[in-house]
Amino acid sequence: MKSGPDPLSMRILHTIPGRNWGGMEFRTIEQVAWLNGHGHPSWLATPADGESFRRARNQGLPVIDFQFDHPWRMSTIRGLRTLLSDLKIDIADAHVTKDAKALMACLDLVGVVRSRHITQRLKPDLMRRWQWRLGSDRVIAVAQCIRQTMIEDGLIEADRSDVVGEWADESFFASPDPETRAILRTSWNLGKDDFVIATVSMLRPDKGLEHLIGALAILQDAGLSARLVLTGSATGEGEGYEAFLKAEVGRLGLAGRVVFPGYCTDVAAILAAADAVAVPSIIEAQGRITAQALAAGKPVVASRVGGLPELVKDGKTGLLVEPGNAGALAQALRRLIEEDDLAATVVANGCCFAKAHLRMDRQMEATLAIYAKALERAKRRPYLRKKDA
Repeated sequence: MKSGPDPLSMRILHTIPGRNWGGMEFRTIEQVAWLNGHGHPSWLATPADGESFRRARNQGLPVIDFQFDHPWRMSTIRGLRTLLSDLKIDIADAHVTKDAKALMACLDLVGVVRSRHITQRLKPDLMRRWQWRLGSDRVIAVAQCIRQTMIEDGLIEADRSDVVGEWADESFFASPDPETRAILRTSWNLGKDDFVIATVSMLRPDKGLEHLIGALAILQDAGLSARLVLTGSATGEGEGYEAFLKAEVGRLGLAGRVVFPGYCTDVAAILAAADAVAVPSIIEAQGRITAQALAAGKPVVASRVGGLPELVKDGKTGLLVEPGNAGALAQALRRLIEEDDLAATVVANGCCFAKAHLRMDRQMEATLAIYAKALERAKRRPYLRKKDA
């Protein structure tokens, strides 16, 4: 091992055992790209038949085919140990449970960080406490509410856990391009005077999108010229939900007022074409689109759930509503349409908050500091193997 926790020389392995695609996978791939671009050799280990592998490879990132389906099988552990040794990894960042289990058998080789991305409360049984407390050097939660519940449940320790919330890359802080806005709105058959509400997410029931469609129907009945853009694609298990949403559009007489653009890689362009952003989730940590909307200067209406209130301060950086309530969503959106001073205030405050707290560079520097602390702790283990210089 190198002497001292030197962030400039850390070699980092991120692990994703699953095959689906969502915010956690997107965030992890962004981290791998940023780390490699800032002098920190990093890799992603994930199954070759999964979306994370495909997308990382298409971006030209260092990605390794690794199967975590049986984390405590000897072949998995041997393979992971060989990988860590061959790449001379300093820190492994596990993003789910299966990869974290396999890394428990590698604590003599590397420092281990566990990242927790979802708000669902874990059952704090003895086995799970053992895995979280003894199987990692530090824990990163993507929202303060996650960290707090895990501390309360005895799963993690306060002095070995940190919060690194969502971020927005620099493209969201740039001035919006009027031409992009006009082109997109034209392609969606939306008028230049329409008030366009956008959201960007996987099309899954926990995103609460049917309530946003219901809110649009209420705005239409009130005579307001609002339109809705539901950007994103369904996961394999969410195909029925996408069909349900489109059926709701028809049932409520909203044909032509709701656009389904599908999956989009240029979220900044979507936001440039929008007038407001809604995050109607039933379950959510902080939500990538929330941070991106604040950075892009768009007023946000979000559910009062999970970590969303950590970014959206009601009446200050956005508006909060109770989850699952189409009427409350419609009322908040109507305020943004009709109260210019309110909209301007939340946009100005949201931009200031984003510039101070939500830049990607800031969040990744915080992550590197956590990695350095994890490595320092790992080096105090008497059985940690020495690396070749």
